This record gives sequence, C-alpha cells and structure tokens, in this order.
Amino acid sequence: MKYRNGFVSNSSSSSFVIVGVSDDNIMKQIAEKDGKFQDGEYQEINCDYGVDDTNAIDYYGSYGEPYYMGIDISEKLEKKILPEIRKEFQQKVKEEYGIEIPLDKIKLHYGEVGDG
Repeated sequence: MKYRNGFVSNSSSSSFVIVGVSDDNIMKQIAEKDGKFQDGEYQEINCDYGVDDTNAIDYYGSYGEPYYMGIDISEKLEKKILPEIRKEFQQKVKEEYGIEIPLDKIKLHYGEVGDG
C-alpha cells in the first residue's frame, strides 16, 4: 500500500494551507486597495493555484471569486507557530493596506481550489 504525504494536485486543482481571512467585507477592502474590487464586483482576480511567493497576500478561490485571502504558510510552519503567523499577517495588512484586522478574524484556512 502506498501512502502520500503533503499536498496532492492535478492540472485542474491545487491544495493550499494559508493564514488569512474569509470575511467578505475585509477581503473587499483589501481588493479595493489593490484596485481589484470596483463597482460592486471583483475585477481581474487571479485566484492562486500554488503560490510562488510565500510572503505575498494572495487570493484563493475559483472562477475569479475569492473564498479566502492570505499568505501561504506551508514553509512558515517549520519555523513559526500559528499565533506568530497570524500576527505577521495582521501586521502585513496594516502596513501594506492600512487596514486593521482583529486577530479573531485571522484564521488557518486549507482546502483545494481549481478551475472546474
């Protein structure tokens, strides 16, 4: 019997583990600052299916609609604990976007996103 460790993906989907937000109001505020939310809808959102930059705040979802916004923590968990990473995300959003997110809104999210 074979066992698989880590994330498994195929060409239409990808697994992820992030620290970030799923609150629609907070995501819209961040997207507005990015110029990605205008006239009541998301504009040109490229939801990530495997992030290259673990320090970037990225959108995770399908069909251009984000379900989550956060930072990839797959490598960070080897050196930091979750509360530290949550505070890091909070500080990053405050510095880059001027938005203060309460720590209780910043959570671990994981799952799979894909094109169909």
